[in-house]
Amino acid sequence: MASKTNSIGIPVTSDRKLAVAAIASGVVSVFKVGLQLLLLPVMARLLGPGEFGIYALALPTVSFVALLADGGFGATLAREPESSSLVWSSAFWMLLLTGCVLALGSSAFGLFLGYAAQQPRVPGLIAGLSLSLIFLVLAVSPSARLNRRKNLAVGAVAELTSNVTGAATAIILAIKGAGAWSLVAQYLTNYFVRSLVFNIAAFHLPRFEFSMAAIKPHMVSGGLLVGSRLWEYAGRILENFGVDRMFGTALLGSYTFANQISKFAGEAVGNTVWGTLYVQALTGERAKIAELHRQLCRLLAAILLPASAIAAAAAPELVDLLLGPKWVDLAFLLRVLLPAWALTVIATQIGAILLAKGGFIIQFWCSAGQSMGRALVVFSAPWTGLAGTMFGIVGVSVLYSAAILYFSRAATGCALLPLLRGFVGPGISSVVAAAACLLTIDSFAASPAVTLSALAVGIISFLISMLIIDRRSLIEDWQAIRRLAAGPDKAAA
Repeated sequence: MASKTNSIGIPVTSDRKLAVAAIASGVVSVFKVGLQLLLLPVMARLLGPGEFGIYALALPTVSFVALLADGGFGATLAREPESSSLVWSSAFWMLLLTGCVLALGSSAFGLFLGYAAQQPRVPGLIAGLSLSLIFLVLAVSPSARLNRRKNLAVGAVAELTSNVTGAATAIILAIKGAGAWSLVAQYLTNYFVRSLVFNIAAFHLPRFEFSMAAIKPHMVSGGLLVGSRLWEYAGRILENFGVDRMFGTALLGSYTFANQISKFAGEAVGNTVWGTLYVQALTGERAKIAELHRQLCRLLAAILLPASAIAAAAAPELVDLLLGPKWVDLAFLLRVLLPAWALTVIATQIGAILLAKGGFIIQFWCSAGQSMGRALVVFSAPWTGLAGTMFGIVGVSVLYSAAILYFSRAATGCALLPLLRGFVGPGISSVVAAAACLLTIDSFAASPAVTLSALAVGIISFLISMLIIDRRSLIEDWQAIRRLAAGPDKAAA
């Protein structure tokens, strides 16, 4: 089959290759989770709490500035034809200038922070970390080009290579006694290798030209994306402050950990689906994209809903087994937050189409409402207590999911009822799986073997339930996956 090309003759990835690349991205995401879980205790043993503490003082400054560095161009540039050299060149120079200014600004702030915290090592660490901002912006344009070409494979290679190289760098330097600088080196290596891979794959020499008017539409759309990140960041700070004031620092630690686990687990899968949906929505037909969104959200629900339900059912036993009795408060928080984040991740997939079609303002306001809603629920704790607060957060997640799906209908063409029908089977089967898991745990004396057996029973129960109540949809999903994997020619035959 002849390869497809875009308007300027650059090969475009076929649907079959896109599906394979999406699967590869998912595998890499799972690998990253496992690698981080393995690396954390190794580095903790090599460095000790003192070096981790000094690094923890330096990292938040650069992490916050990194939210602003790309200005949202990484997503919005992919909507622009590669033949628009003025736009791409202007974006490159704007990003490079922004990265350099933010790196210098972060380094200057590091001097103040080091003086205020009476930690003379902090300025140097922040200055080193600030170099990552330049690597970050240099990867934006080639990454956008690859997204426009529907080439997700390079992204998977970049993530895998950068994380493995960064982990190896950190361990080697830590063994040699570099202390907190080994973590700085890991951070920089991740961004440098990622940028290097993207530029090797899709570097294009920019022209020496600049027009603010040419990139203004991207600055507006990118500003909404950055604003959405800032809303989430501000809401998280308010939440943490409220939990600390209402329930104490000990519970704040469990609450933060529960949020991190729940969000990270959901996004490890959801980000891959989001990226696949986005690159398809850039050039795909409205009706086909709506159908793809329905299928991918159903697939995501079939993964996240049972995983969160089973993990929530076994949360007390898993927490005791993996973390010990000091984290006893974490179990209840996980039982509430795991399903809430699963629902949020599934609903947020519509944002990929909104961004591709220029309607991201809808997600911006929905995200702002969710952040403020969660903060208000936390600050109502004196009247609702811990249980009421946590279930209030679930209520905010449900409202957010309903709002973003409802208000996106006109902009995306994604009907709400067919989407919700696709969740019925996975939802009911997830409840069955959680009940089977709980029943197994309650029927035997507590032990690691019983916990693992209960997880297995939950998974098997979910699969059996899906075959009984949703067999027709499963067959349709399987046929759709086979058609996509077979490629256009075989599918037509």
